[in-house]
Amino acid sequence: MQRALSWTFSILFHAVAAVALLHSASLSPTLPEELMEVNLTEIKEPEPVIPMPMPAPAPATAKPEGPDELPAPAPLPMDKTVVLDDAPPEPPPPAEPDAPSAPEPGVIEISPTKTLPPEEPPAPEEELAEDGLPKKIYVRKDGTVHRGAEARFGRALMGDYFSYATQEFSGQFRAKDDRVISIIDARNTKYGRFLIYDSKNKTLRRLKQSFGKYVYTIGPSVYADEPVTGSVTFLAKNDRIERFILMTDDDRIAHYPVKVHVREEEIAFDGPAGQIQARLSRPPYDGDHAGVVVLHGPGCADPGMVQAFTRTLSMHGLAALTFTPRGCGLESPAPAGVDELAEDAGAAFAFLAAHPSIGADKAGIWGAGPGVPAAIRAAASAKPRFLVCMLTDALAPDDVPGRATLAELDLPVFWLVTGRNTSRWRPLITLLETLRDKHKRPFTIVVAPAKTSREVLDAEGEHSSWVEQVADDHASLAASWIENLK
Repeated sequence: MQRALSWTFSILFHAVAAVALLHSASLSPTLPEELMEVNLTEIKEPEPVIPMPMPAPAPATAKPEGPDELPAPAPLPMDKTVVLDDAPPEPPPPAEPDAPSAPEPGVIEISPTKTLPPEEPPAPEEELAEDGLPKKIYVRKDGTVHRGAEARFGRALMGDYFSYATQEFSGQFRAKDDRVISIIDARNTKYGRFLIYDSKNKTLRRLKQSFGKYVYTIGPSVYADEPVTGSVTFLAKNDRIERFILMTDDDRIAHYPVKVHVREEEIAFDGPAGQIQARLSRPPYDGDHAGVVVLHGPGCADPGMVQAFTRTLSMHGLAALTFTPRGCGLESPAPAGVDELAEDAGAAFAFLAAHPSIGADKAGIWGAGPGVPAAIRAAASAKPRFLVCMLTDALAPDDVPGRATLAELDLPVFWLVTGRNTSRWRPLITLLETLRDKHKRPFTIVVAPAKTSREVLDAEGEHSSWVEQVADDHASLAASWIENLK
């Protein structure tokens, strides 16, 4: 009975305590969440935008020339004789050596005769390395170093994937300072090497292969390799030579001339005595360019020297066709005369005039040095658009046709008198001026003495005139004259 009462009182006590605790706790009332009020309004449709009419373009006015813009060169006059000064820039005076300064206090001078002690020879290595590969290293001629099976097969094969012939080193290279560097392939001439001609300093020097296949050193002249005055390192892009690094004692910084890739092809056409093998050089890009048949005389000139001249013309927008004179392709050369050369020049002009990229209205004949007499005779019969006669030291004044032949030239003729002694052409210049002034012949006469540097003057011989013709000034002058004829 007592146990039942205790359980009853315990249950009542806990019930009362629980009710008291519930009434003592204050709970915050739960309120409904606040809602966002939105005002609905109507948006008017935008009005259509009416475009305004475009203003009329302003009338074209002459643009003032800036300091960096050069005016277009004036055309050469047809009624005057122009005399140019082609003297090279004078070399700077040699710098005076500085006086020896007194040694600083506390500094002990070392005698120049003292040398370092000899190094000990390296210890002989073992035949095989730790990885089992041979210690021997194979060095190829181009300076690439390989070892083991890598040298015997893989890298040696892939290293020769791009191989550039030495003929690609020759050509015309243009630098940023508006200078033209000509690499002339004169290996088959008395020079026996590549020659480098600088149109800015007017220097002609010799190249010698130094390290590998693409590095050459520049000698002090065309006949000596030492002392070295600079270096040329040819650089390639994809499958052709693109530029080279030029470092010389004449400049404080290196130059990177870019090659002008003229288009060259071997062609053949029918001549009076059979098929004639020729070479056609054209500018890098198609366009409205003129073309000339270049005659260098009945003699057998080296193809590398002739190619250097035609590349110079093509760099200035002229197509140039050259062919080998009769008798020069034999084992024992027996060149023919001027009459045979003039006949072949007529056939060459007919081929050039029919070329789709040139045409008869833009084709002419260019006589250089001994090729002037044949060029004049060919022009009398072929009737080209123009004629260029380049009188050099390699041509004698008595070899030029007389007054009767010159008076029959009723086409534009550009007479470029150059060489070291232009005074010997004074009688011919007087005759040409008479035909121009009294008989109204369209003759343009330019006298440009070749006052070149000592390097060019020392290159005496049968090929010296070709070296001087590579000069960029003469080619650009004639190209400008031909362009103004259009």
